Formats: sequence, structure tokens, C-alpha cells
Amino acid sequence: MGGFKGFVQYWRSFEHLEAYARDPKQQHWPAWTEFNRRVGNSRGDVGIWHETYKVRSGEYECLYSGMPPFGLAKAAERVDAVGSLASARGRLSDG
Repeated sequence: MGGFKGFVQYWRSFEHLEAYARDPKQQHWPAWTEFNRRVGNSRGDVGIWHETYKVRSGEYECLYSGMPPFGLAKAAERVDAVGSLASARGRLSDG
């Protein structure tokens, strides 16, 4: 996989992602249509790997220690990992 480039994006919701991706006034849609025009039927030299995950509210965690929050912490409420939240089981429990 020489030359592999990867990107991870976090969106507030699927609806926000889809609205951006399909908006011709934003950067994604014109770039996507131009890419498809240039590639045409020639696939194999350049590939696109795309996965979308919908995560239910409260059913994920991300931890930060000694660094500014990014990723999911920018899209959701941040709380200190103390008390019952000091363990992954406590943070992800139903109660």
C-alpha cells in the first residue's frame, strides 16, 4: 500500500455529513464529481475507501490526557473521568 493516505472525520450527525457532501457550494461535491469525471471507467490505480458509522448517543468514549480535545470530544459533551466514570465499564454502562 505505498502512498496510502487516510483521513478520519467526525460529524455531529449523518444528516450534517450528507448535507455537506451533497452541497455543490461546498468543496466535497465539486471535487467528487471532478474525480469521477477524470477516473471514468478506469478503476484500480486510485481507489476510494469510505466507511460511515452511526453511533448512538452515549455509546462511545474517547479519552484525553494532557492534550487538547479533538475528534469526538469536539462533537459531544466532555466530562471528567472520575468516580464511576474512572473505568470504561462505568463510562459505557447503561446506568
